[in-house]
Amino acid sequence: MYIETGEGFDRFTTSSRILRYIFRNQPVSRSEIAKQLGLSPAMVTTVISSLIEDNIINDLEKTAENDCKTSGRKRSLLGIRAEARYSAGVEVGMGHFRFCLTDLSGAILEQISYVPNHQQIYNVNTAIEQGVQKLINDSGVPKEQVIGVGIALPGHLDPQDGHMVTLSSNWTNFNAHALAESLCMKVAAENNVRSMAYQKYLFNYKTCPENFVFIHVGVGIFCASFTSGQLAQGSYISGEIGHTISNPEGPRCECGKNGCLQTYASESWIMQKIRILYDAAPHSLLHGLASCADDITLDTVLTAYSLGDETVTRILQEAVRYLGIAIANISIIMNPQKLYLHSCMFQHRLLRDELQRYTESQLTFLDKHCTEEINILDYDSSRAATGAAALAIDRLFICRQP
Repeated sequence: MYIETGEGFDRFTTSSRILRYIFRNQPVSRSEIAKQLGLSPAMVTTVISSLIEDNIINDLEKTAENDCKTSGRKRSLLGIRAEARYSAGVEVGMGHFRFCLTDLSGAILEQISYVPNHQQIYNVNTAIEQGVQKLINDSGVPKEQVIGVGIALPGHLDPQDGHMVTLSSNWTNFNAHALAESLCMKVAAENNVRSMAYQKYLFNYKTCPENFVFIHVGVGIFCASFTSGQLAQGSYISGEIGHTISNPEGPRCECGKNGCLQTYASESWIMQKIRILYDAAPHSLLHGLASCADDITLDTVLTAYSLGDETVTRILQEAVRYLGIAIANISIIMNPQKLYLHSCMFQHRLLRDELQRYTESQLTFLDKHCTEEINILDYDSSRAATGAAALAIDRLFICRQP
């Protein structure tokens, strides 16, 4: 019942190709589908008829704006019936468990979020099962209308045994195969940042291109990419830009190397440096904002930055510099149509503007269009959970059409 992640999703059936094209380009005509996918009109008509019969898509009977000015037969357009199926998305992490139920458009019908205790982390499969069951029950959606469950992981999935590959020992009891059996539902699992990229691709289709890069800066730093509409796969180190070396003379990272990007620009390392600073710099503005080092939060750090604390400013500007170089290098090497950055830290206007300016300064030899396609997104704490729902829709529904 478990659907493995990764390989094989580039070999879609004709029906899957057509349905995915409609998802990404709706409203769309039959003639456009045939032309863009290189299919015969008869084949497209046959598949579309089946999808309409199954109530998956609608025949919208609209007229395109440019057709309104001409006489003749209206062009029939197709779109997804959002309420045709539903998808459960789950994100698990040390600081939060998030659950959401979406329709096929990404609209959230029901959601649950809580801070897990030690027992829930240890028995993560049981916690997920209970959360999904409550989610579906509270929503009132019939379980048979839910196509499956997507799981956003703080690590990578081993598709062979269903376990999570991570440096942390907290998730040893996670197993996707066992979860699918206990839920009696299909399950797809993927790294949490790759799931966030799915959220952009499937639910923000009007602005998200087929080729893009998605970078998340949080406790760590990770990069996911879509090329020709396919999520790039690879080994367990694929996408781990946080562990690329920014300065070989820099601090020792937990991975064993010196000067990894995340030792300069990740939230966890910045907070670690700031808390050391609190005890070492008695005249820092931090002392007026927190009673002890353990009380310092990211908001505390950003407030100190706004107030002009010299040492905090130095640490954050160092983060901007190294992250800006990494973003510029990715833009040069991968040449994506768009590059998205998602980070709570860079919601701060001054820091956000600083990163934008520094990144652009590294790309002055390119045309202006390249720098305009670097987007710092509004932070969305539920992005990984909704992305997991999108993951399930694509892998368990669209890609599995007969």
